[in-house]
Amino acid sequence: MSHYDKALKDAEDNLNSKANQMGRLKVEYDHNLQKLTDSYYPKMQPLRNTVYLSQSLQKWIELEIDWKSKMLAKMDMHGPDFSENLHMTDERAAIMATVQPKFDDSIKSLEALTPDDMKVLRKYEHPPDLVLKALDATMTLKGDPSTGWEDAKIMLADTYFFSFFIKHAKVFDKDHLDEAIVEKLEDFLMSPESEPDVVGKASIPCGAMIKWVRAVYEWAKTKKVVGPHDREPVAMDEDKCKASKETLANDVEALTEKLEEKRKQVSGAETQLQNLEEEYKQRVKELKTRYDATMDPLQETFFEAHHQFGAVYCSPNRNA
Repeated sequence: MSHYDKALKDAEDNLNSKANQMGRLKVEYDHNLQKLTDSYYPKMQPLRNTVYLSQSLQKWIELEIDWKSKMLAKMDMHGPDFSENLHMTDERAAIMATVQPKFDDSIKSLEALTPDDMKVLRKYEHPPDLVLKALDATMTLKGDPSTGWEDAKIMLADTYFFSFFIKHAKVFDKDHLDEAIVEKLEDFLMSPESEPDVVGKASIPCGAMIKWVRAVYEWAKTKKVVGPHDREPVAMDEDKCKASKETLANDVEALTEKLEEKRKQVSGAETQLQNLEEEYKQRVKELKTRYDATMDPLQETFFEAHHQFGAVYCSPNRNA
């Protein structure tokens, strides 16, 4: 072996050695980070579920309080002539206008899916639990009698999905969703794992479908509160108007107490979760600091080895 060949081999071996050290260090860091995450997940996830559920329930209580408070104000204005369906039109439109964009966005997500996306999903022999839950929610909303994986694969076929499902989703009757379906959907939708971004990590199509499910669910829940309701207006005299106002005021008071109770019940879990999240972030930061303290100097030696290899490789003596 010539002097040049030996120098080149030594430089290459040194470069590979540094690269291997960096690779092993990265693997070690990833392993330790996963261990750290695994140690905190069982502590944080039950608290996340509790907080998410409570916040979801609080949201609907707050909507009821807001709506009934607005009704009280309109009853003061119109007296016995007040009609919820008639005199709350502007307030109803304003609230529903906050929900409509979510439905529109869910349709765009469905339309953005490709046959390749669906092919990846259909390849599952045993889909992850989160995928099955998302498909179950989608098929439940559609009113399918069976929601298992074999039934889902029929829905996921390109011909059905792109020709029928999306078209059906666009014109789905959001205004008359059966209460039993709403309650069944809540078994999944009241969990943080039902968020589209979370589901989308397991399956892009399922992330889009659950976005649509959540949009329809939110529309139906909101419509149930604000109406218009399919009932004939009730003629009121002064006494009936006064009684109705008292009932509404009592409802608002009871709902406010219920909301405060929910907030109190979850405050401890929120504090625990916040403390654990901060502790976890600090532990991750410390781990990253130790990793960087070793990796940064190692990267410098790698760059030096790379420079040395390049210098030898491009040496004038290369062809000597």
